[in-house]
Amino acid sequence: MSILENLTLTNIAKRGEASADGIARRKLLDALALQIEAATAAIKGEVFIRRVGRWVEVDGTKERRDVPVRFRPWWWNDEAGTIHLHIHYGNRPLELRPGKSVITVGTMDQLVPVLEQVRQAVTAGELDKVIAGAVASRQRVLKKPTTISKAGKTAQ
Repeated sequence: MSILENLTLTNIAKRGEASADGIARRKLLDALALQIEAATAAIKGEVFIRRVGRWVEVDGTKERRDVPVRFRPWWWNDEAGTIHLHIHYGNRPLELRPGKSVITVGTMDQLVPVLEQVRQAVTAGELDKVIAGAVASRQRVLKKPTTISKAGKTAQ
């Protein structure tokens, strides 16, 4: 008996994320997972170091190595010691309600449960309109402006 005969084989193609909303939601969920990991480390009193794989040149050859990169926590303490939290898409905080973009958490022990609640809200699609607005404003910022040459024609 062949090993492949023991497996269930099908003819199904892998589906990617169908919409731009799904991709943006996945990006925010990944960022939330990173913030939850950092908050858990901060509560335990550990140092959180974010690492990404980069190609670095070592002895004339390129190798892929994990290098530390800067991590920006979304939370901070005010003068009274209360923890506040911004939810970011890219480098901009999301405006969760009109005129309100900060979540008041309270203590550090409440930070991870609040981040988990935000993750559940993103998964349920409650922040889809807010995320779509952030994506649209980010695209306006990143869009390359057209320039006009001396002949009066637009250059790319």
